[in-house]
Amino acid sequence: MSGSLFNDRIIQSALDLDVYKINMMFAAFTHYPHTTVRYELIVRSKENLSDLQSLIEKEVNALSECQFTPSELTYLEQKAPYLSADFIDYLSRFKFAPQQQVTVSQNSGQLSVSVKGLWHETILYETLIMSIISEVRNRQRWSQIPYSQFASTLKKKVIELKSQLNRRAITNFQFSEMGSRRRFSAQIQQDVVDYLSQQVPALMSGTSNYHLAKRFNLTPIGTVAHEWFMAHQALAAPLKSQQMALDLWQSTFNGKLGIALTDTIGIDAFLKDFDSERANSYAGVRHDSGSPFQWGDKMIAHYQSLGIDPMSKTLIFTDGLDFATALDICDYFAGRTNISFGIGTFLASDMGAWQDETGHYQPLSIVIKMAECNGLPVAKISDEPEKAMCEDADFLTTLKQSFGLSHSSH
Repeated sequence: MSGSLFNDRIIQSALDLDVYKINMMFAAFTHYPHTTVRYELIVRSKENLSDLQSLIEKEVNALSECQFTPSELTYLEQKAPYLSADFIDYLSRFKFAPQQQVTVSQNSGQLSVSVKGLWHETILYETLIMSIISEVRNRQRWSQIPYSQFASTLKKKVIELKSQLNRRAITNFQFSEMGSRRRFSAQIQQDVVDYLSQQVPALMSGTSNYHLAKRFNLTPIGTVAHEWFMAHQALAAPLKSQQMALDLWQSTFNGKLGIALTDTIGIDAFLKDFDSERANSYAGVRHDSGSPFQWGDKMIAHYQSLGIDPMSKTLIFTDGLDFATALDICDYFAGRTNISFGIGTFLASDMGAWQDETGHYQPLSIVIKMAECNGLPVAKISDEPEKAMCEDADFLTTLKQSFGLSHSSH
């Protein structure tokens, strides 16, 4: 481990982001080159970030110097052969234009970040800006935490994990590190990935961060996120949007990235669209809100109702997990289906029970979500009411009605 909470750079490279952003960028570049979007920051934490505005703006503007290097492009060609030569060529010339595309300001006394532009030109900002906000906040407010606090917290987790796996005879636990968006710092995420890849290599399937996967020779992990489904609410009739998003994704990647995200409209609406053909063609599904146990039961029952053996599919869990919850999920679904986990904040932003006179350290809870596509509102309904997102109440009502969801649900 490095012994330092921070290094001099927040964004390590143009690849210092989640794998699924590049996947979706390719799909947007290929199918929707003229589509415009707007993204907005949502601060879920009860914490005022407005005093960090100028520092965050400076770091965001520095992205204009960040470009894909020849060795990074060669790496993408090797690890993601489904990306076209045209797209790799586009990336070789790609430049961020934060002064034109990103507005960092204040709204109602809270930090506000808005991203606008062509979809494929602005799609990468989300994870980069979240990493920047999180690290600027921690540098300013939590730099006094001793590195030993982080190191001992991580070591204890791994010791406890090994002990529990052994004691409970759990053999179906596999996880990938997914901490980029809410990491304590770039240095801490790097140290986490380095440590885990040495201590539990058989359990760690990879990392969602392309830069760290390249650096530590790990498998880059990631498929698709909510924005792909959300955008299609503006690109197709709302009722057909999920079907279109699922089908276009499969055809774009020839089934190579066949993990479907189930909660953009909610699990029940998803299952209506996830018919026999789609359920057979997709390798599995990803959970990101609501009870993981109820969700998994529903997915298994759905596969069985279609005559599909659930053991031929994979259920991936990624919703705010820690090791303890993941192991309970392992126990619950053992022998019923294949499972895997994406674990982020618990690993890359946990300082244990650290506190000082200002209070107890908590990871920052923020999201950056698509608010508009081609000037039209889009929504994420989710399987948890507090995770629902939409700026336009009328559109949200229309969307729910089109999928047969009552306005009061969620």
